[in-house]
Amino acid sequence: MESPFSDMDWLDTASNTLDLAIQKGLYTEFSHLKSDLDRIRFIHNHRANLLSNTFERYLSSTSSSCLTKNATTAINFRKKGNDYFVEKDLSRAAWCYRASIALSTINSQDMALSYGNLSAVLFELNHYHESIRAIQLANDFYPNELKFKLVFRRAACYHKLNDPERSAYELKICRDLIKKTAGLDRKKIDSFCKEMDQLSRQIAILNKRKEEEKEQQQQKITSYKNLDDLIQNSSTPTETIASCLLKSTEEKTTDEFCPPSPPSPPRSTILIDESKLLLNGPNKYIPCASSTLRLAYSKDKGRHIIANQDIPSDALILNERPYACLLLPKFAYTYCDHCLTAIVIPYVCSQCSHVLFCSEHCQQRALASYHQYECKHIHILKTLGIAFLAYRTLTITDHETLWTTITQTTIPNDNEEQNNNNNNNNNNNITSTTTNIYKSDYSSIQKLITHTEQMSIDDIFHYSLTAYLLSEIIKSTNFLRCNQVKKRDTEQILLASILLKHIQQMICNAQTISITKTNQNNDIIFDNDDDHDEITKRFASAIFPTCALMNHSCVPNIRCVFDQGYLRVYTAKTIRQGEEILNCYGPQKSLMPSIEQRQNVLLEQYFFKCQCEGCSEIQKPQVETLTN
Repeated sequence: MESPFSDMDWLDTASNTLDLAIQKGLYTEFSHLKSDLDRIRFIHNHRANLLSNTFERYLSSTSSSCLTKNATTAINFRKKGNDYFVEKDLSRAAWCYRASIALSTINSQDMALSYGNLSAVLFELNHYHESIRAIQLANDFYPNELKFKLVFRRAACYHKLNDPERSAYELKICRDLIKKTAGLDRKKIDSFCKEMDQLSRQIAILNKRKEEEKEQQQQKITSYKNLDDLIQNSSTPTETIASCLLKSTEEKTTDEFCPPSPPSPPRSTILIDESKLLLNGPNKYIPCASSTLRLAYSKDKGRHIIANQDIPSDALILNERPYACLLLPKFAYTYCDHCLTAIVIPYVCSQCSHVLFCSEHCQQRALASYHQYECKHIHILKTLGIAFLAYRTLTITDHETLWTTITQTTIPNDNEEQNNNNNNNNNNNITSTTTNIYKSDYSSIQKLITHTEQMSIDDIFHYSLTAYLLSEIIKSTNFLRCNQVKKRDTEQILLASILLKHIQQMICNAQTISITKTNQNNDIIFDNDDDHDEITKRFASAIFPTCALMNHSCVPNIRCVFDQGYLRVYTAKTIRQGEEILNCYGPQKSLMPSIEQRQNVLLEQYFFKCQCEGCSEIQKPQVETLTN
């Protein structure tokens, strides 16, 4: 859904407010403030002078035009999907049906029709389990006179899944539905009956083949004279007596018809111990990192990660889930808003049409936690860029952890924070808790650097206004637990100061997540993006507390891959003991040859002049030419 606000709207508002502060002589006073808490108190105290009804205008924009479902648009997307389906452009058709589902009123016929059409796309793409699941989601509100089509498609899915019993059962239901449905076009029914007859013949052939195979196997089993023969004639040398007997037992149980079982989910739910994938196992002090790494600290580099032994190339050394992540708005109908997995079957928010989820699990997790604090104002949040990630970082944290961490940190000002970092020159103290373990948790987020002292006053003023706007959004939800007005104001100011800190942290520490065409299921993924020819595409941003500790190099010695909800860090070459693990923050030598250009980009956003191997090396060919 389109927002009444553009990405530039808040930037313009903040710029106008800055000009007003200068005119009223308030800017100089703001420039002398040293802590985030003081900056937010300043905005709060001068709200009437500087902002008038600005926040009210934003917060009152939660109208039906930008938030709730839209049947007309949903129907239009479904019609577009139908056109693409006829043209056999199935990935675009699937995207249109997902968009239609997001925009449809919950539990409506429009939503059911789009789920039904999506099941047809999934069938054509050979995703038969997923097609059955889409049919289940469509069934309850699908028009009764058309339900036979869904049942027939389900019969065809079971046939493709080599399950003739269930297929025949569904086909029988389909015939009964057609008999009971009045007013159907005779020609269409005749054509449909021919398709059913054809499927019936295919089912009969499959049944006969399975019976013959079963009979041959039974004859083979009964022909064995004793267990020695059974062992001697096993199909593989490693096959045991127990496994052979188990096979014969399993085959006997298939004689009885079983009711249809639930189809496979759209993504794997098999739990894998990700830590076992790490080279030499997990680190005792950094759980998501390999035991081949350790944390270090120096005055020049701050906290960083080094190798405590030689590490071979292409080794998995770090495997971290994002603490918080955020999809780019244009990918909202392609990837899951919660885990960033590509969506096959969409699950929706019942109120807004801005998000989709890949499974019921992600849907329930998101709706029960952070999405309830975003839903009514998500059209505003999506125009605030990295500040939205700061907002989600706060709202995704449970209240007890949030307030405990805030109390423990006591919101240090920037100078205090720098002093604390400088004192952490022992590896055992560079951790998020007193247990000397650096976890990917909220306390680690709190300790990430902000670079406040290097930022311009104009930028800090802008970020302060944005943080206060975010706190107004939070205040309009049920996030604040106190009902007393004065105490709610105190809590709001406190949260706004934390949001201001998070905004500054995200600018320096958030990581872009990209996907390559080779890593995605191209038959179903269409992202409605203009740059279809790009091999690598940025589709989300996230904060990874451990990965954020890696320093930059324009010639990194690692490569990052986002896969199944994890940022997997592999070595790009052999790394020797004592060498630092170096990531690339964006400007890479192979893609941006100009040293000056790379250094300017890094200085502008990250406030350091890069002196890495790629920026400090002497161009040997030029030296040789001068010598000659």
